[in-house]
Amino acid sequence: MTYQSARRFEEVDNPEVRKRMNFDGDETKDYLNSLIERIVADRAVEHPFLNWYTTNKLTKSQERKLFLECFYFFQYLPFYIAGMAMATRSYDVLRELILNVYDEVGGDVLHADLYREFLHRIGISDEEIAAYKCLPTTTALNDGIRKLYTEMPINKSLGALYADETMSAIMTGKLGEGLKNQGYDEHIRYFWILHTEVEVGHSNSVFNAIFPYVQEEKTKQLFEEGLTEFLDLVEVYWDGVQALLQEDKASTASA
Repeated sequence: MTYQSARRFEEVDNPEVRKRMNFDGDETKDYLNSLIERIVADRAVEHPFLNWYTTNKLTKSQERKLFLECFYFFQYLPFYIAGMAMATRSYDVLRELILNVYDEVGGDVLHADLYREFLHRIGISDEEIAAYKCLPTTTALNDGIRKLYTEMPINKSLGALYADETMSAIMTGKLGEGLKNQGYDEHIRYFWILHTEVEVGHSNSVFNAIFPYVQEEKTKQLFEEGLTEFLDLVEVYWDGVQALLQEDKASTASA
């Protein structure tokens, strides 16, 4: 069976991006590929705001709020992923988690610092970052991810991470396209261009971690529960961001 969206994750040419390992078991591969199709079709990924933003411009005030909300979405995710390691005694799973986190923190520049540099380039200062109060839905997303990654059985946590990394490969592309439409060059969009590739490798790391275990029905159930709960959190997050930006536009128009 052919899974169109999954081909992007199977056919990796960039040597810097994690590839899928060669496993026996076409049925398991098809199952995990079918979940990729499910993730990319979910409203959290095909959110009306994300699709709108690829071809429509924001005001400077809206842009500021959008990417500050993203800052508080992303802020602690590497710590939560590292925390997943305490729930497993599988070296295969541990390796994939470490490779994922290493991408974020092991280079010359932390990816968190790359995001902060991006904010600086679009005119948002460290003082503005520190002073900004994110939406309750953003706080709920961050706390929900923390619980999914650090307080749940490892197979449920891996399901959430599979949704996270697969979703992120699409989401970063859409936000990058929106920034391109705003008129920003590749230098300013570097964080988003980088992560459109990196997140494919991170999704593949979860594929590698779960493949040997996901034949069991109980594992599948937990894996899919984590996947669904993560996407539900992200959908509510984007609903909140969309409402915030619409409110900003309305208040600007009436000023």
